[in-house]
Amino acid sequence: MPSVSDPILPFLLMDAVALLLLGAFATAMPLAVVTIAAAMTSGLGALLCLPPLLLGAPATSFGIPIGPPGLSLHFALDPLSGFFLLIMFLAGTAIAAFQAVAVSPTQVLSARMTAFVVAGTAVSLLAADGVALTVGLAVVCAAIGYPAHRTRVLIPFVVLTALCLLTPPGYAPRFDAIRAAPIDPDRATATAALMVAAVGGLIWPHGVGRSWTRDALRAGVVVPIGSYLLLRVIADLPGASTQAWWGFVLLLAGGAATIIESWLSAVHPDIDRAISALTRRQAGLAMMGVGLALIARAADLPGAATFALQATCLTAMAGSLAGTVASLSAHTIGASAGTYRLSRLGGLVHAMPVTSAALSAGLFAGSALPPSLGFAAFWLSFQSILSAPRTGGLPSQVPLALAAAAIALSAALAIAASVRIVGIAILGRPRTPQGAGARESKSPVRTILLSLAGASLVAGILPSLLLWLLADPAIRILTGLPPDRQAGLALLAVSSSTPGYLALPVLALLALMTGAVFLLPRRSRKPAKIVGPWTDGMPPPIGLPFGDPAAQLTGAGFLPTLPVLAALRRPRLPSLPPLPRPRASAGIWLILAAFGALLLVLGVIG
Repeated sequence: MPSVSDPILPFLLMDAVALLLLGAFATAMPLAVVTIAAAMTSGLGALLCLPPLLLGAPATSFGIPIGPPGLSLHFALDPLSGFFLLIMFLAGTAIAAFQAVAVSPTQVLSARMTAFVVAGTAVSLLAADGVALTVGLAVVCAAIGYPAHRTRVLIPFVVLTALCLLTPPGYAPRFDAIRAAPIDPDRATATAALMVAAVGGLIWPHGVGRSWTRDALRAGVVVPIGSYLLLRVIADLPGASTQAWWGFVLLLAGGAATIIESWLSAVHPDIDRAISALTRRQAGLAMMGVGLALIARAADLPGAATFALQATCLTAMAGSLAGTVASLSAHTIGASAGTYRLSRLGGLVHAMPVTSAALSAGLFAGSALPPSLGFAAFWLSFQSILSAPRTGGLPSQVPLALAAAAIALSAALAIAASVRIVGIAILGRPRTPQGAGARESKSPVRTILLSLAGASLVAGILPSLLLWLLADPAIRILTGLPPDRQAGLALLAVSSSTPGYLALPVLALLALMTGAVFLLPRRSRKPAKIVGPWTDGMPPPIGLPFGDPAAQLTGAGFLPTLPVLAALRRPRLPSLPPLPRPRASAGIWLILAAFGALLLVLGVIG
């Protein structure tokens, strides 16, 4: 019987090809045409992902006869790839639409970067073999600017090597062949190590320069694909072959990353870099969620594994939606105020109320404050950790206790960093004439920011319903549990006999408290003073409309900066003569050389 995914998969591939063509011919077309077409194409991709997810359609696949014999490209659409495709296309639609109304006509490269990154990510998520996945990741890395750093060029080939290690001898690196064959635990361990290195290089590319487009794409597109790669290659393809201790390795790596990024966000003096650090923190939390799922699956605890996978999906969604709106809002503020330095911003709640509200909503949605997506993921992670008494003795309990402490410390630091950004830039007093001269953006920009902010807030209010509709089929496949059609709003419950997390009562309580705070001062009969709240009710000094300069906050943060570890001095290699500019024919030879290397690797492994 044909599935609803059968006709949708070719349309999604054509959608990716259309984005590739838009990126290739971006310089030959007007910027408005490129950005609007990219937004419409990405929006169409998001709509195409909804029917298979809502109807729980089974996986479908087909091959394209491109490449050497036995290495043709294969693509598949299943619940796991469909979920990440949906949130990726939503972020791509928002970024492309933002570029259509907010980017100057000279920045065609930003629109081309968006089209290429979204297209490469779509190809990677639809890939059903190692060659197609490598091609998609190569497009992403080349478009987002990583080839400027030589180590980042190896990311697609590291992923291909990891898949070749899982492939049985004599077969092409296809996902269906990997699932059907027994896998050596040592090879599964080597694959996990390579994937952690590849995902780390993909998400944490330090030193690539400042670019708001790159920051928004990293939040909305790159972080979800990193979470998908960990789930697909470490949790899905090897099955039970991955050793349980690799879950503790992922806990250690993710915990260190999330604490460091939260700390960096709390001390960085620039608003865009602080928000970018909060985005990378979500990737660390997703890595910890995958580690908890591996530990729970090894201990035969499907309930705890379900909680960990739900936390991973919500973390990826929070990083995509909330991270994108926060990055776009920070760019809007920096472009209007002329600076990204926190010490030069202030009073934006009056100058840019809509953008300030969108930024606050994005920071709130990614934090661990109820009711938000971040808090729902935080709650689910702790529910998974609390199921740990059956996972072993004391040696396995100590890492889990440290993981819980790392998640809690990271949540506290992220909340402090968000409060610092909102308190200084939005609610603080104006500090410079340049910052006080910031003005609200155009109406289309405000509409895009408010739509993203509203989507992230609604997702935080109804996380259980969102998981049940979009992510539950993928989670059931990874855990091996039958589909639960009785779930819905009570999905985040520990069991049917215990209460779970429901965001609606928490939202009602917060609304009541907020309303009381706003209504009580209005009933007071004390005369009001028309002065700025940043002057403590007193008028500013004469001649100093922005306050005493000696009392201005530097915005450097309240935490000490992390120590800079001195790198080992590497021997200097002799300089090589400059290489000639590549010609068009060189691309064909490069493709043939790549396939030859792949055949050599398969021959050595087989």
